[in-house]
Amino acid sequence: MQTSKISLKNKKDFDFLRQILAPYTKRVYLVGGSVRDLLLGKKLSDFDIEIYDLKFEVFDNLMQNLGANGVGKSFFVYKYKNFDISLARYENKISVGHKGFKTFICNDEKQAALRRDFSINSMMINIFNDEFLDFYGGFEDLKDKILRHINSDRFKEDSLRVLRAIHFVSRFELKLDQSTLSLMKSMDIKDLSLDRINAELYKFFEAKNLFLGFLLLQELNLEEKIFYFNSTAHKNYSLFKSLLKNSRKFVFDDGLFLYIYLNLFDINQKDFFKKTKIKKYFLKKSLQFFYKDEISYEKLCELALSMKLKQWLGLWNEKRINMAKELSCYDKKLDFKINSYELMKEGFYGKDLAYKIKEIQREKIKQKCANLTKIMI
Repeated sequence: MQTSKISLKNKKDFDFLRQILAPYTKRVYLVGGSVRDLLLGKKLSDFDIEIYDLKFEVFDNLMQNLGANGVGKSFFVYKYKNFDISLARYENKISVGHKGFKTFICNDEKQAALRRDFSINSMMINIFNDEFLDFYGGFEDLKDKILRHINSDRFKEDSLRVLRAIHFVSRFELKLDQSTLSLMKSMDIKDLSLDRINAELYKFFEAKNLFLGFLLLQELNLEEKIFYFNSTAHKNYSLFKSLLKNSRKFVFDDGLFLYIYLNLFDINQKDFFKKTKIKKYFLKKSLQFFYKDEISYEKLCELALSMKLKQWLGLWNEKRINMAKELSCYDKKLDFKINSYELMKEGFYGKDLAYKIKEIQREKIKQKCANLTKIMI
């Protein structure tokens, strides 16, 4: 990971910004998570831009002429296509809650970077000359896979950062700095709304390493506060951790965590979603057929009648995947082409017809699996 290999000054994505801003300032930076992701070799879909040496009135007129949409003028932020464009700022905490900040324009890069939560999110690259600024050791922390806060007093001002740490650790497989962990343990998230909590959970659900995030959630004593459940004493706790650690290698769906969590711990899904206000999108996923123990070819065939098995969240290990492929049900549903019309001519209607179809399906499944050895999972 080398900053010398990264150049923005000839990158066409920034041409429109250079064109409109060059007459006024050349202190314009790609900042925050955009720089972090760029250093990690990820393709950027969104760009965070921070501008210095520009009066608000001039900035406002330039953004209006560009056709950008303002997002609260008190924060000096505009959105244009996949760009978030803002004047550099610093914030003072004046009251409780995530809205309890007073924001000021800032013309000092180090001071502006201080408002960031973690060092890996505090780096900056000038879009005109590629100047790389890293005041708080973000580059080394990213290289060493460490998540470290920048300033304790500033960090404590926003309890949402505790939840952000969980999805960063999960997403980038980072080790949390011990001083940061101690600081987060002293913070309370009771001022956060369910909407704000869930917005961070959705990012966690998409993360690469769900196991790391869940362990941090527990270490911070947040599981019961967020999910209204303590899993540590449950008989399936060890199995849960094992599944969470290994299943992501095979299932990349954002519904995986809640699918395993709710089903393995026998949590009432409707009550859970009512309390947490998590999107019903995840309820539908959690209601998929769940089978924690060994599974037969016959059972997989029954499931394949209603879905492609690669869409099943329970296809969480190599053995189950191989079984699905042996059955030719991995990427297509099972269809025995049963002729309902012919059955009706034989006198089957209504419930009798449905029962007859299921009976035929069971027989065909039995025939299909007759020559396959049952694999114990």
